[in-house]
Amino acid sequence: MHYILEARSRLPDYPIAVEFRQPSWLREDHRQETLDFLAEHGIAYTSVDEPQGTAASVPPIAASTSDLAVVRFHGRRTETWDKRNVGVEERFKYCYNEQELSEWVPKIEALAGEAKQVHVLMNNCYSDYGVRNARQLTLLLEQDGAPVVARA
Repeated sequence: MHYILEARSRLPDYPIAVEFRQPSWLREDHRQETLDFLAEHGIAYTSVDEPQGTAASVPPIAASTSDLAVVRFHGRRTETWDKRNVGVEERFKYCYNEQELSEWVPKIEALAGEAKQVHVLMNNCYSDYGVRNARQLTLLLEQDGAPVVARA
């Protein structure tokens, strides 16, 4: 936590977000403490969609801890998620289907009700998967009536 506070103190005039890569931060018995810590210091929690069921899996929790909410889509390619020496192209080679993206529509809308801004980032950076999925998600949110400003 000290390192996170140091980053906050070095960037006092900028919004910052934290994406946890170690699942223990968000274990059920530690989750509220982690989210409360971020909220207390005005640090955005980065919600993630990633493969579940591996030793490195962080749960797909949508939470707002500041005026900025961030959601990051990594794909759900379980076979490469916690494998060593796997390149970015292979690790994030995943194209979401509409049902998978639809799961996030109510979560993103809830975040939009709690934060001033919601940034959704596609990190499934193989081929055009991220761009394609960003467009699909934008359409799903618009269909649901959410105000969307999309930028490439």
